[in-house]
Amino acid sequence: MKAVIVSEHGEPDVLALTELEIPTPQSRQVLVRVHACGVCRRDILIRKGPAQRGYHRPLVLGHEIAGEVAAVGEEVRGLKVGDRVCSTQREYVCGCCPMCRTDRETLCPDMRFLGAEAMGGYAEYVLVHDDNLAVLPRDVDFTTGAIVACAVGTSYNAVCDTGQIRQGERVLITGGGGLGMHAVQIAHAAGAYVIASTRTPDKEAALREAGADHVVVAPDGAFARGVRAVTDGRGAEVVIDTVGAAVFHEIRRAIMPGGRLVLVGEVTGKPIEIDMAAIYRRGLQIRSAVSTSRRQLEMVLRLVARGIVRPMVDRTMPLEQAAAAHRLVEDNAVVGRIVLTP
Repeated sequence: MKAVIVSEHGEPDVLALTELEIPTPQSRQVLVRVHACGVCRRDILIRKGPAQRGYHRPLVLGHEIAGEVAAVGEEVRGLKVGDRVCSTQREYVCGCCPMCRTDRETLCPDMRFLGAEAMGGYAEYVLVHDDNLAVLPRDVDFTTGAIVACAVGTSYNAVCDTGQIRQGERVLITGGGGLGMHAVQIAHAAGAYVIASTRTPDKEAALREAGADHVVVAPDGAFARGVRAVTDGRGAEVVIDTVGAAVFHEIRRAIMPGGRLVLVGEVTGKPIEIDMAAIYRRGLQIRSAVSTSRRQLEMVLRLVARGIVRPMVDRTMPLEQAAAAHRLVEDNAVVGRIVLTP
C-alpha cells in the first residue's frame, strides 16, 4: 500500500511516499481502507520532533481518518466489511480504568494516539481498534467525516463539556484554524455572544460566516484591547484557546475576573512562565479539553448530519502532496482543514 512516512524529524520534505505491507487485523482490530485523512497542526508538531520514545515505527502521521471497513479481526463488535466509518483521534483499549468508566477515556493511561504511538491515516489502509470507530451517517461523506472527531469533536468538548458555555455568555475564541472555526460554530449554536480573534485579515469573513458576532483582527497578536472594547471593558467570560503559549498572556488581559479559560491547542510546543498570583487573585479557572471521547464523537456526528455544524474543509489534496499540505497549514494559508485523499 502507499503510505507517507516521516523518515526523520524536520521540515515538510522529510515526508516520504513509500510502499508498506497492508497490515492484518488482530483481535478487536479493524482494517480501514482510508478514503480521507485530515491534516492537523499536531501532525506538524510530531513531524518536527524531536523524536520521542513511544512513536510507532515506521511513523505514519494522521489521526483524522474516514474510510470503509476492508476487513475485521476476531471478536470485532458492531462493524462489518463495507461499513463507512470515522475514527476518534486516540485508541482507548482499556475500558476499565477510572477514566474510561467516567467518560474521560481521552485521559486513559493506556491510550495510544493515532499517527504517533500507533500508525496513522496518511496511507491507503490503517488498523483501528473497533471501539474507536463510529459509523458515518448516510448524509456525511468521507471528506467531511474525516475531520469530525478532531476539529469538531474537540471543539464540542471545549465549548459544551469542559467550558460549559451558557446562553448569553461572551466567549472569546482564539485562532481561525480548524479548531477555531468549528468552536465558533458550536459556541454560536449554544447561544453565546462569540468574539473571534485572528492574525489573518483574510479569515475575518469566514469567522463571521461561521457565527462570530465580532472579529478582532490583530496581526501583531494584541487582541485584548479589541475584546475589552466590545465587552464594555470587562473582558470575555470564557476563552476557548486554540493557539496556546503564544497568546496566553494576551488572554489574561482579555478575560474577566472569575472567567474560564479552556486550553485546546498548542501550536508552538514552547513553555512559558506564569505569575500564579495573577491567576488566583483574579479567580481565573484554567481547564483543558483533551481530544474527543466516543460519546462526543457520536454527538457531533448527529449535529453534522442535522446541519447544525458544518465541518469546514479548505481543500482536498492527494496523499502524494502531504508535504505541500503541511506547508500551507504552517503558513496559515487555509481556512478550516486540508484533507488528504489516498
